[in-house]
Amino acid sequence: MSPDFRADQSPSNQETGKAGRLVLIRRLEWIVAIALSTVTLFLLVVRATHAGALWRDEAESAQSAGLPIAEMFKYFRSTSFPILFPLSVRAYATLFGTTDIGLRCFGLAVGVLLLGIAWVPFRRLTGDFPLLLMAIIGLNTNLLVVGTSLRGYGLGSILVVLALAFTIRLLLNPGAPSLAWVFVAYLASAQCLFFNSALLMAIVIAATAVLLIRRNVKTIWFLMGIAIVSGLSYIPYLVSFVGGTGPGGRILNPILLSLVWQPFKDAWGGISTGVSTVWLSVIFLLLMEGVWGLANIWSKHRTRDRDLLLFGMILIPVSMITYYAFMRVLPRRPEQRYFLALTCLVAASADLLWASLPRPYWLRAARIGLVLLATIWLPFAIWPKLVQAESNAHVIAEKVEKSIRPGDLIVINPWSLGISFNWYYHGTTPWMTVPELNDHRVHRYDLLFKKMASAAPLQDVEEEITATLKSGNRVWFVGQAELPAPGGAPVALAPAPDPRFGWSIEAYRRAWSQGITIFLLGHIKRANVVPVPTGQLISERENMMLYLLEGWEN
Repeated sequence: MSPDFRADQSPSNQETGKAGRLVLIRRLEWIVAIALSTVTLFLLVVRATHAGALWRDEAESAQSAGLPIAEMFKYFRSTSFPILFPLSVRAYATLFGTTDIGLRCFGLAVGVLLLGIAWVPFRRLTGDFPLLLMAIIGLNTNLLVVGTSLRGYGLGSILVVLALAFTIRLLLNPGAPSLAWVFVAYLASAQCLFFNSALLMAIVIAATAVLLIRRNVKTIWFLMGIAIVSGLSYIPYLVSFVGGTGPGGRILNPILLSLVWQPFKDAWGGISTGVSTVWLSVIFLLLMEGVWGLANIWSKHRTRDRDLLLFGMILIPVSMITYYAFMRVLPRRPEQRYFLALTCLVAASADLLWASLPRPYWLRAARIGLVLLATIWLPFAIWPKLVQAESNAHVIAEKVEKSIRPGDLIVINPWSLGISFNWYYHGTTPWMTVPELNDHRVHRYDLLFKKMASAAPLQDVEEEITATLKSGNRVWFVGQAELPAPGGAPVALAPAPDPRFGWSIEAYRRAWSQGITIFLLGHIKRANVVPVPTGQLISERENMMLYLLEGWEN
């Protein structure tokens, strides 16, 4: 009987087949990772070259970066960011200037830094391509538009991901060098974005749980010390908040879960409910798989995978809880941009879970297919938002500078638009806002609150308009002209706090806007819309109109 060589060769053929599939999967992951990074880099460049002029919040960042450090601390409640962000903008502007394209490259650098963190430290620590992080964040308008703006959301989000990476390094290699890097990352993260305080707390809780299982109490004490020092760095801000002027806590409203859910969901895509649902479902499925995988890994004594998996499984839900708790005390209604840091951290944690779990070929192929589909489709879906300019303030300012005559008056409505106008206008003709504030470098809410409590907040503006038109000169009206709804009465508010609206800034803005519009319509002879072509679509957030008002009627 001849020997059956097939029985001897079957195991070898199976091993060869597995190795071949593994090599193929690995090559495909490389190809998709490179393609995804290339597309993300392209989208970042497109955004930097199309974002255009700075809108009012960005103009505030540029102007606050030039303030003395004492004033940076003084007005942190207005600018919304700790000291590291304006100092970073100041250092950048010193090196690269303050042109629009130069400042747009600040956001481009933030996006490139995210790719760098994904490719180098994060991939090295997890041993896998962070495809979910790069797809969820890199193809997301929340990063490409908000994160690359001249605000601290992008840089702060990148720093919290870096803090996560150094914490993973600490868990893998406990020691003085790792602790030192954790300290630097935590402090920088906390001093760039206030939202990061909630996320750092979640990271510390998750890391402490892992260290307790290891019974590494010494490292826990060091980590707690780092967290306490990072928290103590907020003392100057807390003192300023407690001792600040204005209504303060009287404008706080309880933030319900229903108010948080919509901007949180939008932060995962901002395109459609379907995109957000897919990404959130992927996170949920990874958590569910982690529950099963943790028991399997624990029984096999795979300590490294066990610790990283446990760390990620704790971090994702805890970060959402601490973030919601932070939102509960935030004196502002939650917006999509507020969730960028949380989205970055959770997406990075999802890749950590993926790298620590058993990954059959079909599941790795499914991930490749999902990310490849996102890489092909999402750029087309988000393209209209990427090529949209943020403001036309520069065009308005240039038009007024060229056309204005001695004796004319410029009026900006509402007052917040005065910040971007102040950044771009370099003429000598006086200008006012509705209501008039004497500082337009940052959002001076302290001055605004005084106007809200005033019995005649528009009197000075109306008097200047009257004197200008009666003298035969012209008024250049920039911004919004607002009237009550047809058949409705204009909003009339008592000095703040109004019995119905309290200290609502939006209610007073609307009342002032309607009031100045009705005043002008009752007295001017001619009002002409001045065309200000920009050559591209402008965001509705700051698409100013320009009117030329002439003549006076009693």
